[in-house]
Formats: sequence, structure tokens, C-alpha cells
Amino acid sequence: MARLSFYFLFLLCVFSGPSLSKNYQLSQDTNVKFNYFVAGLPLEGGFRVVESKFDINFQYPFKSIFSVKFDLMQSNAGFPLATKAMKKVLDAYRFPSVAFESGSVKFKDESFQIVGLLKIRNVSKPVNLIVTVLENYSSDSETIRFSIRASFNRRQFGADGYYPLVSDTIIIEDVLTINKSQ
Repeated sequence: MARLSFYFLFLLCVFSGPSLSKNYQLSQDTNVKFNYFVAGLPLEGGFRVVESKFDINFQYPFKSIFSVKFDLMQSNAGFPLATKAMKKVLDAYRFPSVAFESGSVKFKDESFQIVGLLKIRNVSKPVNLIVTVLENYSSDSETIRFSIRASFNRRQFGADGYYPLVSDTIIIEDVLTINKSQ
């Protein structure tokens, strides 16, 4: 009986010890910038964040989990005509959201190298995302500032409207701040 109590106490200490990860999120009014080209001219838009979760494991970064959901109906392509065309091409009325969910996470040279699934128009494809932390942080940090960079081919998701006038490549590039979840 003493041995059983010892094992129970040991397991209780191991599994109820301090958490190695902390949850963060983007503000819901955040627009994540993206770039694209029309007739070779660069344009910028913003995907509106409606949901996000950054479960950062400070001791084992490869165990971190990232997810973001964007609302296409609140997103913009830089100006009204382009926004209307974007919503048509992405079929935003049938598929009003875009989502990214991390799969594998590597931490190298102060950057998270994340491979995850991007879901657009109900089609999921792998995308590489580079997240570079811009300042010192720890599990005590209330906020974390970082840059992100990813690119994908929109036509792989069936979003082929206005091609070749509008380029295939969409580049997500921004500096963001996540806040510790309450």
C-alpha cells in the first residue's frame, strides 16, 4: 500500500507540476497583411483575425501549437474593387473563413519554422511559415512581438480567377503582437 501511495504521489507531482507552455492570442481586430501583384504592380491587403491560439512551449518549442482563423467577409484586398474580386475568387460567401493549423514546429536561429495546413475554399494544403521573435521573451511575458512570412500559390486552392492578371503567389508578411490569454 505504501508503494502504491508513493507512485500515486509521484504521478500527481509529475502531471500537476508547472506548465511548460503558455497560451497567447492575437487581438480579434487584427489584420494580417498579405501582398500580391496585379499586372506586375504590388498591392497589399489584410486578412481579419477572428480566432487564434498560440500554445507556446518554452522548454520544448517543437511542441508548440499555432492556429489562426481569418474571416474573409471582413478582410480586404487593399481597395473596394479588389476586395470584391477577392471575395468572388475565394468564394467567400460559401467559404467565409481561411484557417491555418500548425503541424510540425522547429525552433532554429531564434525562429519558429512551422509547417502547417492552410485551408482555403475547403481545400487544405501544406504551407511553410517562418515566425521570428523580435524581442526577448519568456513564459512570464505578457506580450510577444514577432514577424511572420509565408507564401502560397492561390491556384492550388482552386482560387484561379483573374489569372494571369493577378499573380499566383500570395505573400503573408507582417509584424504582430500576441497577448497572453486570460
